[in-house]
Amino acid sequence: MGLTDLDDLAGAIDGDVIAPGGPGYDAARLVWNRRFDDSRPTAVVRVSDAEDVCTVVEFARDLGLPLTPRGGGHSFAGYSTGDGLIVELGALDSVAVGAAGERARLGAGSTTLATYRALWPGRMTVPMGMCPTVGIAGLTAGGGLGALSRLHGVTCDSLVEVETVTASGRVVRASARENADLLWATRGGGGGSFGIITALTFDLVPVDMTFTELTYEFPWAAAEGIVAAWQDWLRTAPPQTWAIVELETQAPAAGADPYVLLEIVHAGPLAEAEAVVADLLGVAGQSPVRAGSHSGPFVDVEHDVFCKGLRAKECTLAGRSADGRIPRAAVYARSDVAAGPWPSEGIRTLLEWMEVRQRDPVLTPPDFSPADSVGKVILEPADAAVNSVAADATAFVHRDNLFVAQFQSRWRDLGSGAVADANEEWTDGLYDAVAEYRSGTAYQNYIDPHLDDWQQAYYGSNLAELRRVKTKYDPGNLFDFDQSVPPA
Repeated sequence: MGLTDLDDLAGAIDGDVIAPGGPGYDAARLVWNRRFDDSRPTAVVRVSDAEDVCTVVEFARDLGLPLTPRGGGHSFAGYSTGDGLIVELGALDSVAVGAAGERARLGAGSTTLATYRALWPGRMTVPMGMCPTVGIAGLTAGGGLGALSRLHGVTCDSLVEVETVTASGRVVRASARENADLLWATRGGGGGSFGIITALTFDLVPVDMTFTELTYEFPWAAAEGIVAAWQDWLRTAPPQTWAIVELETQAPAAGADPYVLLEIVHAGPLAEAEAVVADLLGVAGQSPVRAGSHSGPFVDVEHDVFCKGLRAKECTLAGRSADGRIPRAAVYARSDVAAGPWPSEGIRTLLEWMEVRQRDPVLTPPDFSPADSVGKVILEPADAAVNSVAADATAFVHRDNLFVAQFQSRWRDLGSGAVADANEEWTDGLYDAVAEYRSGTAYQNYIDPHLDDWQQAYYGSNLAELRRVKTKYDPGNLFDFDQSVPPA
């Protein structure tokens, strides 16, 4: 190619090369998770199209530079940043709906809430997640759970074509008709291992009905009953209803306990949603201390989950954009994919560890914030339509599920290593304490850098085929990071 430095690269692409010391570098290098704010890439390359991506791949390959694609920048382990070249895909955010209105081609820089908005005129959507700033490419490559998963499956189940720049520096299109193995691997085989995704085509699903969001907060005394009842309720709940349970710490005060939050999104009107959850609420044993409801168009319900009261440009990450209002916290999380309900002993262990955190002045500080100094256990359904696909039909192997448990710490004092250590130790301690109740599998979109035997935990019986696909499309292992799929 003949390019030998960043100036050459900048002259060869239509996008921008943002180098250390240059304008905008300090904002461009940031990702969602503040744990990785000290990362200083060689450059952030904001590509404008797939041809730019081809040029960057060839440049990095020829010079032996580490290469990292970034869509939304939400990797839990920081794998969307590093010390090499960052291929920033944010400008590839086009949304083109087919003539029949049943398929859409999304640029790899598309994010969830912006995509929901763009598809809303047709009252159709891609089944995606709830967090508004998550990138579509990474979400899809790792599966993709969200409020529509019980009804329509994980995000990758709707993927019908993918455009990827492979290690060869050329664009490869994969569908059922050509390069079907690459499409298969992209559907749940994890982000960043096989190349840089530049576009994805999805079958759309209808969202032309009224949607309802219900929120119930319960006192801590109801926690064990809520978790146990929710696990049983999932077995018979209609797929139109998605419900998560969150155990959360709160601001320190005399006698303060954590609390229990039940969040429900139902594809239907309020009366129907309330009837569906009536049995669940009835076995809680206590009345909620707070309840809220909102019915309306799908796009409004999705917006209000994270961005109620915010304008579209404010519903972005603080620090990444001038108007962003969504706080960036330091986050450390681990996960388990549960095939069945946890026993009461396992639930009580979760509660005990939440109580320990609530009473700890380092983990629950006087300047507590629910956005960025909280401990959480999040239980989200991964059943119904998710399990309707065979385990080997896509790379997403988790097809015998009830729910995914996420064990999460957030903190904001980045100047104190002791605070970071305490949060990681609490999360690891909780994770180890419930070892006998965990399945041993993990959700690859909650990628965990400390996970033992991560290849089996994420990919199970699909690992061997993923390694074969990796070898075919990236034989020199250009796309290599700590938990990338290794060549065969």
